[in-house]
Amino acid sequence: MSLSFGLNPWLLVLCSMAAGGMAYWLYRRTTPELSSGKRLLLGMLRFVSLALILFLLFEPVLRLIEREEKPGILAVLVDNSQSLLITSNEDSSVVSIRERVRELLDHLPAAIRGAEIHIYAFDSDLKTEEADRFEVDSLTFDGSRTNISRAFEQLEERLREDNLRGALLLSDGQYNTGRNPLYVADRYPVPIYTAVLGDTSRHRDVLVRRVMTNDIAYVDTELPVQVGLRAEGYGSIPAMVTVLEDGQALSSQRVELPEGSAEITVDLSVIAQEEGLHRYTVSVSRLDGEITYRNNIESFTVRVLSNKRQILMVAAAPGPDVSAIRQLLEQDPSFELDSYVQKSPGVFYEGAMPSTLDEFDVIILAGYPGRGAAPEEMERLARAAESGSPIFFLFTRDTHLQFVSQHFNDVLPAIPERIRGGFVEASFSLAPSSARHPLMNIPDASPELWLQLPPLASSQTRWQSSPDAQVLAHTSVRNVALDDPLFVVRRRPGNRSAALLGAGTWRWRNVPEDLSRSEDLWPSLYANTIEWLSSRDDDRPVRVVPVRDLFEGGESVEFMGQVYDESLNPVSNATLEVTVTDTGGTAYPYVMQSVGNGRYSLDAGTFPEGTYRFEAHAGVDERVLGSDDGAFAVGSLTLEYKETRANAALMRQIAQRSGGRFIDPGQIDTFTQGLAAGGTFAPVIVEREEEVELRRRYIFLALVIGLLTVEWLVRKRSGMV
Repeated sequence: MSLSFGLNPWLLVLCSMAAGGMAYWLYRRTTPELSSGKRLLLGMLRFVSLALILFLLFEPVLRLIEREEKPGILAVLVDNSQSLLITSNEDSSVVSIRERVRELLDHLPAAIRGAEIHIYAFDSDLKTEEADRFEVDSLTFDGSRTNISRAFEQLEERLREDNLRGALLLSDGQYNTGRNPLYVADRYPVPIYTAVLGDTSRHRDVLVRRVMTNDIAYVDTELPVQVGLRAEGYGSIPAMVTVLEDGQALSSQRVELPEGSAEITVDLSVIAQEEGLHRYTVSVSRLDGEITYRNNIESFTVRVLSNKRQILMVAAAPGPDVSAIRQLLEQDPSFELDSYVQKSPGVFYEGAMPSTLDEFDVIILAGYPGRGAAPEEMERLARAAESGSPIFFLFTRDTHLQFVSQHFNDVLPAIPERIRGGFVEASFSLAPSSARHPLMNIPDASPELWLQLPPLASSQTRWQSSPDAQVLAHTSVRNVALDDPLFVVRRRPGNRSAALLGAGTWRWRNVPEDLSRSEDLWPSLYANTIEWLSSRDDDRPVRVVPVRDLFEGGESVEFMGQVYDESLNPVSNATLEVTVTDTGGTAYPYVMQSVGNGRYSLDAGTFPEGTYRFEAHAGVDERVLGSDDGAFAVGSLTLEYKETRANAALMRQIAQRSGGRFIDPGQIDTFTQGLAAGGTFAPVIVEREEEVELRRRYIFLALVIGLLTVEWLVRKRSGMV
């Protein structure tokens, strides 16, 4: 303990002496005359009050040092996941694995004397039970996920204030959630010792390794499903791979399993007859001698839409650009194209345009309007755009810019401001803001790669983008970036539009071999543009969605919600009720919790395997704000059964990278004796220093007031003024 001051303490001594002299001078004579005892008492009261005030004015700080002995701690993490039942051996059981864990743990307390042993079970998280209450019999090995990294991170956080000196990991090394534990081991503050619980030998097994398909499909359209199988210990044995929905086989294929340990790919397909969320199951037939059948199935979901996107393309004249655009649209199975190419004034090769344009999701103007465009047709297209039909305008050499200015000024994101003849070759130069727009979300599409595309023919007409439009690309002439817009988009409430103001995109479909890295840029940009244009703005007052369409077996089903009023202002005090219904009609009611700013969340817990629908209703008091509905699916519980043998290599690397040691379970005695002899777990003395600013303590203020009050009372009772 020590005391320090903000000012020189010798100055405090001098000031205190001056305060003592003033108190003596004040009470050496009094009126009326008091006895020497009373004068001494009054002088002392005044002196102590002044001295205490001076003491506090010099900013005294009291430093308190507390010493505490903390014993070394060895934290033991015991894997409590389902995979232990598979990786241990073919005859493993909960009881047998418990006995193996008990045998390892029984060696620890006697060998590491003076240390504390903290034991925790973990699967997807570190269990919350107190370490000193751990019982081996509490291990159930029913965790549906294994997250080794999170367990170590939570352990470090839990024992941050303690003398953690080492960690012992008892696991099969098979993690299936979270980061690679090697990243945690590299920077872990204490050594990690590892002991493998499971069996590292291979077991005979056939499992569904992966399923690859599209997230979205369309009614009556074939959906390809690619299945990856892995076989262990089977050779030249046939197996049947089947895709099922609600127990009914939709597609199947007979395959011959390879020798040894190998993976094969099986291509299947399904055709959905109804729209909505469909849950499919891939199953491979059971074979004799498999260590488990739990990994012979895998679930996946597909959201099936009622029909394809309806695209209307109106072209000014036949040409290479129009042919290239038609090829792009016809190759995409999610589009259904109606094209009309101008033949002569008022006449199209395909006949008259449809009587109504409302049924189309996107209208593409491929160079249209041209010189042969009829005024009534241009007005129809312009009115459709004004009514909310998305427009994608592609400039070509056949475009009549005067007609564009007359009929489409209000519906396009850019308009011809100063019309001029002639063309100049211009490269596609991305604007800085394009990186944040979803249209440009194309893998490995760097700005330099776009500049390598063949140049477009840009009109010398001056184009002016509308104030609320966003320019995603400018023209670049001879490697000089200009301000002239080349690719422009605009989003307004209920209306979206895009414009590519350069002709010659057919050249982007026929790039030379040395530019093969850029051949997918135009198809990807085109598909993204159609997707963005046809996406409707969500102005629903109540929006509730599950965090994913398919939840793994044993995974908690979580929802996110938003609630708005008629003016689309967030509502945070609504009652948002969610009712989940299974295929049998059983309803499960829940109430979502507000998390502020109109957002809500719900953890509904786990559900059995199957497909579920939900309805959400929101209201404030007696006023109904709106509703929403949707669907989700819960897959089979297979994640913990993907690997059938322990990963000893990973356990060795975790120990090596953290500075620990890999332990052979048969040498646990040697390991613990080495720890005890090395003094790793010796206790440490921890000093805690605390600074107390005495001038901020109210007791001193109360003491000064009390002393001055007593002095005043004595003066009054003695008849002094």
